[in-house]
Amino acid sequence: MKKLDPRAGMITAVAAAAALLAIGCSLEPEASETLDISGNHSTGDLVMVTADTSSDGYQYLEPDLSPDGNRVAFTIDWLAITPPGQPPDVAPLIRQLAVMPLQVQDSPKLNLRQQGAALVRLNNFRMTTGSTQPQIFPNRDCQKGTPRWLNDDDLVFWMDTTIRGSRLFRTRIPLSFVDGQDLDVELVLREPDDDRDIGWKYWEHMSPSVSPNGRWIAFSRYGHTDADSLSQATDQAIWVCAVPVAGELSQLAFPITREVSICDSPSWSPDGRRIVFSATLDIADISDFTTRELFTVDFDTTGLAANGEVELNRGLARLTTSPPTAGSNFIIRNMEPSYSPDGTSVIFVSDRRVPTITLNERNIWRIPADGSLEPRLLFFTRSDDQGAFYTGRTPDEILLTSGVGFPTEMLDALWSAAYDSIAAVHPDFSTVQIEALADQQREQLEFFEGVMTHLYLFSNW
Repeated sequence: MKKLDPRAGMITAVAAAAALLAIGCSLEPEASETLDISGNHSTGDLVMVTADTSSDGYQYLEPDLSPDGNRVAFTIDWLAITPPGQPPDVAPLIRQLAVMPLQVQDSPKLNLRQQGAALVRLNNFRMTTGSTQPQIFPNRDCQKGTPRWLNDDDLVFWMDTTIRGSRLFRTRIPLSFVDGQDLDVELVLREPDDDRDIGWKYWEHMSPSVSPNGRWIAFSRYGHTDADSLSQATDQAIWVCAVPVAGELSQLAFPITREVSICDSPSWSPDGRRIVFSATLDIADISDFTTRELFTVDFDTTGLAANGEVELNRGLARLTTSPPTAGSNFIIRNMEPSYSPDGTSVIFVSDRRVPTITLNERNIWRIPADGSLEPRLLFFTRSDDQGAFYTGRTPDEILLTSGVGFPTEMLDALWSAAYDSIAAVHPDFSTVQIEALADQQREQLEFFEGVMTHLYLFSNW
């Protein structure tokens, strides 16, 4: 573990000059391509929302901004905010939920708590499955993901129940919430199989997305008979359920797409009339079960049948077309789409620039919401970029996660502050000596590029 003393002062960030830079190694662009780069990231204003140096591997992922724009919810490694009590010898390989104020970090911090982050600790509860009510221990046993704000106080997320698959849950996190406070958790939607003792499947409810009016939750759903193997899994579809009153279960849930190999990451248009998502091409009756493209479907409950059914794939439209690069067998995966506040464009995560076997060189792209133009690269670093969505605070501000580490502007500011501080304390040092010591402080932060995944705000691109 590598830590940096956070007491080093920071001055106002110095904007780096924009330049055209060719990136080498596995990221070498085609001869005809140029990238508009400002230091270690695409040209634009990049600032850190998390800026701790607490680990050589923590990943802060899947952020979401509360409707009032004041708080960010995201997932963290289990040890990133240590729960009360004696930590175990081996930390659980599960992700926890965290909430923190949305504020720009202008200096490195030791840990998340120093930045105002709080661990979302959930009380144990019992879940009725068939004729039994086993106790669930969410903090110790349950994987969690995709936290999304229902409103300024309530959070919905998926959580592995460990007994029947993942389900959607909600918890109330009032503004008075403080770190260490335990919270009750409520199940949002039950499966019919949850009432059976035999002949049931594990059902997975993933990737929740809340409609703009707060009345609906879109999510992905699939089932399987063996929790340790997907060989008997059903295909995947996008479903929608009505948001229940607090303390009650949703009584209405229905699919809006048919089942295909992969169908995930739904996101609502600003008017709530369309949903964009990522899926394999078999949703469009094309025999390709690996390439992932972006599609949209209509959402219109005026055609809702009495039994809770709607027309599947209604108004299905394809946004992206991503054939393999000539001479390459690598597939392209377009994921995590999100509409702009005005609904005219969609940003998404893709490895289309450098397709690889592993998802470690993704970037943020942008395409018109009707798919009328080819995608354009919006945000690029030499690390993995993901989880991007418009905050709505300004027309172009985006909240995202990236492994870029500390932006060049922040590194430059740290170096300047360190130089001035050293020169003031050691007036007898030569310029070469002062620069060498300032370089050492800069190198401590440069270590974190490609090491930790932080939250960022990106604007003026």
